Amino acid sequence: MPIDLGDNLILRFACPGDVGALAEFNARIFEDEKIGILVRGLMSGHHPTVKASDFTLVEDTRTNKIVSSMCLISQMWAYHGISFKFGRPEVVVTEPEYRRRGLVRKQVEVIHALSAAKGELMQGITGIPWYYRQFGYEMAMDGAGGRGIAGVHLPKLKDGDSEKYRLRPVVDDDHAFIRELYDLANPRQPFAALRSETEWNYEFSGRLEEDFACRKWLIIETAACERLGYVQYYPWIEDNALYIIQMELKPGVGYLNLMPNVLHGLWKLAQIVPAYANHKNQELKTIRLEFGRTHPAYHALLGNKIHVDEPYGLYIRIPNLVAFLRHIQSALEKNLVGTVAEGYNGELKLNFYRSGLQLKFNGGKIRDISNWSPDSVEDGDARFPDLTFWQLLCGRCRFNELKTNFVDCDGRGEAGVLLDCLFPPFTGNVWCLS
Repeated sequence: MPIDLGDNLILRFACPGDVGALAEFNARIFEDEKIGILVRGLMSGHHPTVKASDFTLVEDTRTNKIVSSMCLISQMWAYHGISFKFGRPEVVVTEPEYRRRGLVRKQVEVIHALSAAKGELMQGITGIPWYYRQFGYEMAMDGAGGRGIAGVHLPKLKDGDSEKYRLRPVVDDDHAFIRELYDLANPRQPFAALRSETEWNYEFSGRLEEDFACRKWLIIETAACERLGYVQYYPWIEDNALYIIQMELKPGVGYLNLMPNVLHGLWKLAQIVPAYANHKNQELKTIRLEFGRTHPAYHALLGNKIHVDEPYGLYIRIPNLVAFLRHIQSALEKNLVGTVAEGYNGELKLNFYRSGLQLKFNGGKIRDISNWSPDSVEDGDARFPDLTFWQLLCGRCRFNELKTNFVDCDGRGEAGVLLDCLFPPFTGNVWCLS
């Protein structure tokens, strides 16, 4: 770096002097000032994991203008409690007249090399349909999704219930309480994003109000001011809805009694929350609980008229599958405990058609995970076209679902049962660091 791309285009890492130009460029192309403010925050030097040089940009030397850019947001994730480094390529943008010249592809190569240098075992990106598949990604993990309930269908409060529970804004003394409940909830799903103390402080007080990634918290408490849980939400109305991103209660507190009061409190709050700037469908109609496919709060609403929001997908890339599986090996072994595959003995050979993977088991322990080369398309205990195996690994699909969706995905004998035990479903919504 810098790299001469020809046609007067130079690819380089950004520097602090590029902050203003990159923020303006992103805000203009995305037609969203909040994105520009997000970029400023990422490049400001105050973000816990990102600095200006984690951005790449392509500059036209004839005009000295930025024509394409993206960045890497490094963070820590966990798989069933085993932490690993995760890289998030984001804010990918190109001037319309410079598109279809391979500028994003060149930057993706640099970002992947940067991510590898940081020891990141997985990358993930939110993005438009199909596009990132061409760079080695698979839409392998659920993203967003949940339940919606219209204001006219909010559960009715019983006499006297309106005074039992209430919502209030968070104060500094609540931060440790929120962090504790967040950490307690993480084991509910295979994957979770971790937050260091510095990252938590940035989320609570380091972002500008106008930042696209800014979130707000509310404390759920009794009339006697006993804290019961928290709610996290987008501080704006979008698509006719107030979006609730997290809701967690402390152990021993159930959702059934609380949900009517919480929903009515959120609806009252939504009346004064501003609409997202320049966004259509600003009229408030719905509260959306974006907790993923499953969450304890949903069960408390089964008697109400609710709408299911099917999840989108998070693009996932695993540059070295063997290295990742070895890293989480002890968690995979624990996944077998309590299943029909507990104490399993044998081998499992996975055919990816151009490559393969072999796992050896002894008494439920994984003795070896290694690359394996199939001799034919029929070899192995299970076969997965392209990157579809990642959908199983990341919990988006069960083995039989993949067999139904892809006719060239197949397995013999006990392979499908063993794979489902090894890789349980992920039905949540990871709160990625932005």
